[in-house]
Amino acid sequence: MNLLIENLNSALLSRIDANVIKTLHGEFTKDDLAKELVNFYYSKVIIDITAIKDYTNFNALFEFLGYFQKDQVIILLDENTSKECISKLVQEGYYDFTRNVGGINYLSTHPNTLKDVEKYIIQNQFQNPLFNNKEESILTENSKKVDTQYQKNENQIVIGIKDLTPHAGATTLMYMFVKALKDKYSVEGIEMMSQDHIYLRDIPISESTSLEDLKQKIKTLKNKEVVIVDLNDIDGSVVCDNIIYLIEPGIVNLNKLLTSNRNYSRIFKEEKIVLNRSSVNNKDIPSFEYETGIKVFYNLGNIDDRSIKVQDVDNLLIKLGFNKLHASRGLFSFFK
Repeated sequence: MNLLIENLNSALLSRIDANVIKTLHGEFTKDDLAKELVNFYYSKVIIDITAIKDYTNFNALFEFLGYFQKDQVIILLDENTSKECISKLVQEGYYDFTRNVGGINYLSTHPNTLKDVEKYIIQNQFQNPLFNNKEESILTENSKKVDTQYQKNENQIVIGIKDLTPHAGATTLMYMFVKALKDKYSVEGIEMMSQDHIYLRDIPISESTSLEDLKQKIKTLKNKEVVIVDLNDIDGSVVCDNIIYLIEPGIVNLNKLLTSNRNYSRIFKEEKIVLNRSSVNNKDIPSFEYETGIKVFYNLGNIDDRSIKVQDVDNLLIKLGFNKLHASRGLFSFFK
């Protein structure tokens, strides 16, 4: 029986395959836990990191986690959890963390060891008194070996698509991308953590259940020029050359996004934001960007996903560098 502590990621955590005996919702401190969990017994505790009050403060984070036995803890990371934080988690002995539901389900029965996560340690960033110099040296060498296990294929482009607002259309856009590219490129789509693609039978789409599975899947597709991935809850930055973030700019979805507790400022300014199913007029995009602080890469209106060819989708792909759809200028002009 498991304890679930959730906050901003409660919708995501509703999909976990775990026997939950008690759920706490909100932000908590260690003192709060002591009041809530008197004489309460459980096997594992699944913790949404946003449920830890002031979780970006390492002192607050590890004071909270210290309430539990380390081998009981599974942590769902926030999308913006820093590499420094993950490094510190490993050094403090918390090995079971993930960014997606599939990872939680897997870790429930297959907990990580130090060998599985030592690649996340940032050397010289933190000093861990548990390791002597010899052990730190060994960790450094092992980390170097692990970091080289996944190498991107220079002859292949991997594009990830991720919803920033609920149901913004990542699966459909992945389908439309593959359909638009398949006559000019060898291409395959991959859907993470779901099987909506079974209803899309006319194009090559497969499925994957975790980041590690995705890495292996992409390796098997080494002869494909292009792989399009519907990321769902997966952080695909390790495998993707570019990630498109989708926003459905209806007033409710947009305001929820802008007023959420998550810090999307870097994504809004630096990543490729596509307005999908958009009713925003192209001439109004500068005003939209000024009012929201979101830099728009492309404004994509409602499209007919039954159409063989959609010019607006082709234009977006051309902007991403797939020039065979427009002229024979080569595949990778955008990325090189």
